[in-house]
Amino acid sequence: MLLSGYRPSLTRILVAVQEKSPRSSGKGRSRKADSREELLDAALQIIAEHGIDALRIEDVCEKVGVTKGSLYWHFQDRQGLIRAAMLEQLRRIAERQLHSVDGAVDTATSRDEYLLMVAGALVNPFDATEVESRWQRWELLATARRDPEVQELMTEIQRSHQQYLTGITTKAQQRGILRGDVDPAAVAAAIPAIALGSNHLWYLGNDGPTQESWNGLLVKMIDMLFPPN
Repeated sequence: MLLSGYRPSLTRILVAVQEKSPRSSGKGRSRKADSREELLDAALQIIAEHGIDALRIEDVCEKVGVTKGSLYWHFQDRQGLIRAAMLEQLRRIAERQLHSVDGAVDTATSRDEYLLMVAGALVNPFDATEVESRWQRWELLATARRDPEVQELMTEIQRSHQQYLTGITTKAQQRGILRGDVDPAAVAAAIPAIALGSNHLWYLGNDGPTQESWNGLLVKMIDMLFPPN
């Protein structure tokens, strides 16, 4: 019952995320949809390599091979492109997590295995791709502290992400999956806090925990959120 209880809410959320995403359309994609995706990819690559301050409309257009007019068809201005890129970055992170958790529901054969798979899906400091993704998010957060306009956008995005995660944890609590004496908003805030903080392990080398011991700790932490047997 524990495993099957997650299935309905996660499936609906995953479908909703994919329907809103320009990346999720099939054979009928238009060239304009492809161009928007390519522009976002180019913008995110520049931000990751050089920071938001280095993002120039000309460079993004050159990378994709389109005119400024084509870019402005999708985004009102540079700030609009930055906002869309930041939202897309967080959307991709959330989508990967949902795919992973959804896969855990499908394949886990025991509570312990499920907990281990969910722990790895939420935060894996031993996956180079995920680590790099979190560094990009750190870059966005750091830039927001220096730029009032970006700070306003990031605040909006972070609060939206918090509301999204709170909704997931609230549904889990309503279905008896999450214990009733914890605040869903606190759980939602803890997820990205632990994930972002886990990049600290990147500096530790052999002085840090092994992947096995890290996962073991996460399993115990997540297990405390379930109702007592």
